[in-house]
Order: sequence, then C-alpha cells, then structure tokens
Amino acid sequence: MLKQQEARMRIVMEIPEDAFRTPKTPQQVADEMRQAAAVFWVARGDVAPEAVNDIARPSVPEKEGTLMDLLLSMPDVGDDVDFERPVDYGRPDVEFD
Repeated sequence: MLKQQEARMRIVMEIPEDAFRTPKTPQQVADEMRQAAAVFWVARGDVAPEAVNDIARPSVPEKEGTLMDLLLSMPDVGDDVDFERPVDYGRPDVEFD
C-alpha cells in the first residue's frame, strides 16, 4: 500500500548576510524563521496549537553527495578518446642569440 505524501510549502527568502549582528548559517535562519512563523500563526489563529511542533520542527539538513556520486550521476556520452589528454612532451628548447 502506498503512503500518501503530505503536501508541503516551500518558501524562499533572500536576506543580506550583513543584516545580522552575529553570523548565522542558512540552516539557523531557516529554523528561526520556521519557529517565528509558527508562533505568529498560532497567535493569529491561522493554525491549531497542536500543529506548532510540526511547523517549528528543525529541518533535516540535506545530505551533500560525494564527488563520486556527482560523477556517477552524469550521462554516459561521447567516446573515451574524446576526453583523453593530448600527449605533452614538454616545452621545446628555446635558444637565444
């Protein structure tokens, strides 16, 4: 049996980094904005108090792939000969008069 996916909303914000008195990571900003929005929406009556924990829950950081994952995800196109380095025998000797 397939599990029904719950609908999600993604919000993108651009904030100048120098707006903060102390440096913050994008993850910290996202978590703080999620908590502030949950409190605001409960205070306005837009969401039920029971939903606050689901809204304010810290996001799970996306796992960055390795270089090998990136390389393996690339399409297999072209011939290997096309990507070979040309033979380099070094610079020729230069004679000055």
